[in-house]
Amino acid sequence: MIEIKFKSGHHNIVTWSKDNYTDYKCDGRCFIVIKNEQWIGIYNMDSIISIIVK
Repeated sequence: MIEIKFKSGHHNIVTWSKDNYTDYKCDGRCFIVIKNEQWIGIYNMDSIISIIVK
């Protein structure tokens, strides 16, 4: 599971269950959620407070 907490906005927490992604990566500017080699979630690191991967 991936849980992403944001600084502000309508969606303060986004949760990805393990069934919904196969990989993830961070390039320093963005956190990227990947499923079957396709990017399905891209989040700006400036907007994120924390990322928890369980």
